[in-house]
Amino acid sequence: MKKVTLLSSLLVAGAVAFTGVNGTAQADEIEIDGAKTVSAEVVEQHFDIDGDGWADGGYSYDWMPQEQQDRIIEQHDKQQAGEITQAEANEIIAQVFDEEYALLNGSGDNYDRLKTDEDSLITWAQHAPKTLNYTPLKNEPYDYHFVRDSHEFNFTYDGNAWTWGYDEIENDYTDKELIDLVHNNPEVLDEKPVKDGVYDFKISDDKYVYHFASDGNTWTWSYENK
Repeated sequence: MKKVTLLSSLLVAGAVAFTGVNGTAQADEIEIDGAKTVSAEVVEQHFDIDGDGWADGGYSYDWMPQEQQDRIIEQHDKQQAGEITQAEANEIIAQVFDEEYALLNGSGDNYDRLKTDEDSLITWAQHAPKTLNYTPLKNEPYDYHFVRDSHEFNFTYDGNAWTWGYDEIENDYTDKELIDLVHNNPEVLDEKPVKDGVYDFKISDDKYVYHFASDGNTWTWSYENK
């Protein structure tokens, strides 16, 4: 299912006015090189002891209003009772953190904590959309654009308005067609990229993993044994 987020905000007399919303901020999970935290940060992979994608370390929430603390405690209780998994609890708790960060960021305090490496940007987009709505990533203009797992991400700020979003990249060829070209007509892949624009994705069959990438100017393709 195709998912897309596009949000644009303008600073007007100290207030934030949203000028465009398209789609939803929840999308397919994109692979990151590390472990997610409920505070929308990325830490080293070894902190994910049980392999569910989430860091297993503790975190502080006593700074939040009591109502929000109670929401977090409720998820902990459900997890302990076996009603939900840790990953399911963390998904909900991450929303609570996002709501509180958004409120604080809306008052102008962004902690200087919004990391801008690709893994962190993906995590902010997936688990802290409200925070991204309320504040740019940094005070000076920026333009971040990258592709991960067949999804294209964009984060921009011109000093006045900021936008962020991501969209699934649709291939011009099916996976089966690409694999057939690799083995039977590789000259087609040498002559032109498999789609327009920037892309970076992998597909696989029973024997091989295939990698196709382009920076918009130069394109590459390769395959290797599993």
